[in-house]
Amino acid sequence: MKREPLIEMNNISKSFPGVLANHNISFRVYPGEIHALLGENGAGKSTLMSILAGLYRPDSGQIKVRGRQVQFRSPRYALESGIGMIYQHFRLVNNFTVAENIVLGAKSRRIINRQESMERKVQELSERFGLGVDPAARISNLSLGEQQRVEILKMLYRGCDVLIMDEPTTVLTPREVQDLFKILRLMADEGKAVVLITHKLHEVMEIADYVTVLRKGEVVDSDRIENLHESDLTRMMVAREIEYGQVNRNTVPGPAVLEIEGLQVRGDLGYLAVKDATLDIRSGEIVSIAGVAGNGQRELVEALAGLRTPLKGSMRLKGRNITDYDIRKRLESGLNMVPEDRLGMGL
Repeated sequence: MKREPLIEMNNISKSFPGVLANHNISFRVYPGEIHALLGENGAGKSTLMSILAGLYRPDSGQIKVRGRQVQFRSPRYALESGIGMIYQHFRLVNNFTVAENIVLGAKSRRIINRQESMERKVQELSERFGLGVDPAARISNLSLGEQQRVEILKMLYRGCDVLIMDEPTTVLTPREVQDLFKILRLMADEGKAVVLITHKLHEVMEIADYVTVLRKGEVVDSDRIENLHESDLTRMMVAREIEYGQVNRNTVPGPAVLEIEGLQVRGDLGYLAVKDATLDIRSGEIVSIAGVAGNGQRELVEALAGLRTPLKGSMRLKGRNITDYDIRKRLESGLNMVPEDRLGMGL
């Protein structure tokens, strides 16, 4: 029996001043499929999916949803056809709860008028797809990985059958990447289609059922993932063979630059997020602080940067006690921070 595609994009072209972003691209997505759209930066992946999501209108070509030709004048029309896109920078209101963000802008339904029913609906979707999000939590208290799951919940709440994700693993830890892949597989198993915009080959090989490779705005090839090797994808992306080498480096750590002793820090809800943290960071070292989201990493880093006042303990930078320094004085002393949310906190 012939499978019918959920989405057909036929001979799509799109240009911007001085740039041909998409040229005569045809692309199909089937229910129950995780379809990777692969290519280097600037290959046209995000433009093509922004057309499908209703953000851009194509210069030429046609789009069909379940065999019916459509024209999307805005993302709202795409959503009404069951197509939702999650961008790299999330579109959430920090001061709102998870449930409030999810229903914000959704079509008026009786359930929206009842807070308890609304949260129950969100909780059911969260449990069904293994998203593990508290509907009553405020967005400002969530990690980026948790915020991404809220964006997924928004699309599920609106009844999307096609979920487009633009470089979704960029802001995630390796553990969060694996959690995301489990969620996407659950969605595919329920008959939904997932389009994964990426340039990470190992992730394509791990999660995708099908892959389409773009280069310079054109389709190079499309095939099932079991028919391809990672080297095939590399060659399609860059039109040449790439040799991978391994560099081994031995380092001899120098004296301690940052000394943390007995640090205790409260979380946003008043609980003890960091308890008696003691750590020496030496010159010449790269130190990783690992853990599942919500286990105190953010609070520890914010305490080091001066964004959060510790309950007790001390911090010394190059032998100087900086525990009571404000943010400016820490910066002047040479202690800087690149936050997890670069857009929200870094600018």
